[in-house]
Amino acid sequence: MTSRYLIGLSSGSSLVGVDAALVRVDGTGARMALHLEHFLHAPFGAELRDLLWRTLTSAAPDARHLGTLHRILGETYALAVKQLLEPHRQIAKDVLGIGCSGVPLWHDGAGRYPATLQLGMLSVLAERTGLTTLSDFSSRDLALGGQGMPIHALMDALLFHQPEEHRVRLHLGRMATLVSLPTQLGLNSRNVLGWQAAPCTVLLDGLMRLMTNGLEPFDAGGKHAVQGRCLEPLLERWMQNHFFHERQPKCVPRHEFGLDFLNRAIDQAKRLGGNLHDVLCTMTHFVARTIVHSLQEHLPAAPARVLVSGGGGRNGFLWHLLEQKLLPIPLEKIDAHGLSADTFKALACAGLAALTMDGVPINLPSVTGASGTRLAGQFTPGNTANWARCLTWMARQVAPAHAAAA
Repeated sequence: MTSRYLIGLSSGSSLVGVDAALVRVDGTGARMALHLEHFLHAPFGAELRDLLWRTLTSAAPDARHLGTLHRILGETYALAVKQLLEPHRQIAKDVLGIGCSGVPLWHDGAGRYPATLQLGMLSVLAERTGLTTLSDFSSRDLALGGQGMPIHALMDALLFHQPEEHRVRLHLGRMATLVSLPTQLGLNSRNVLGWQAAPCTVLLDGLMRLMTNGLEPFDAGGKHAVQGRCLEPLLERWMQNHFFHERQPKCVPRHEFGLDFLNRAIDQAKRLGGNLHDVLCTMTHFVARTIVHSLQEHLPAAPARVLVSGGGGRNGFLWHLLEQKLLPIPLEKIDAHGLSADTFKALACAGLAALTMDGVPINLPSVTGASGTRLAGQFTPGNTANWARCLTWMARQVAPAHAAAA
């Protein structure tokens, strides 16, 4: 069996740090198996968290701040890799490359000129580590007319599909993503459906930052939301947004659920006699309702179970609302199925890098709406020796296909 090591990096849904996963990959292509060897969460410093929040919520971020943040994130990723590999020096020399998702500054799959832009200076990451880095997995799908998201749907299929039952993967990140895995996937996983269902922690975390002047980056366990009451008129008003009535493939229009939306929500709640706990409670109800509405509207049949990952899964109040609304469909964390919910995104980034190096297109037109499949991702070469190893590996994967065609 062919094995190699890759590293996956993800900034997580709450933007409080870097998740880094050292992954052993056995086998190649769609038959690969991923094994988590080591995981590390490297927290961001307070100044970096504040700069991220101000930059990502600003309608017109300062170019100087963008440049600074771009560089600092690259250095932060590199430090996380160093810390990840420190206890595994024997394995470190065998790592083939890094898959990194970066921090999304902008993503618009439905505009006149669909585009995506990520922060994180990956040339710094490649320079500091000497490892070839793959990033920007969504752009090629956008170029093919797709939404560019959810780009990890193929990884969901490889890791969680079971021919005995129809499953749905729910990732509660900054956006809530649904991926439907029917019993029969079909050639090239063409039966997989997926879409962004709703804004999620981007709203809940954003409200917490506003309510606490940045002292609390998220509502731990949902302890603040559970103290409030749901303001039904406000909830119904939010549910009228056009996005929740559109068919998939679709991505959440981030510009419609940014800082302006949150400030309006607070003002609207006050006019209804609500306090800040009430608006957070109502927002949590809103996230849960939109997710369940999307699942019920866009799937031809109810799944056997819903498997959850992402930072939002740690919000006990949100979990309770989802569980209540989905009955009798069981809601389970992916931890019960062999993978940690906290490590999934970093693991998936390593998997996307591995698939790309094996010559496997990672975008699914049934999910994104793209006109076809393509190899995706931007390569930033590591040092000469590592880049040569990557080229040798990739040439070996492509050569059998060319030989067969001849």
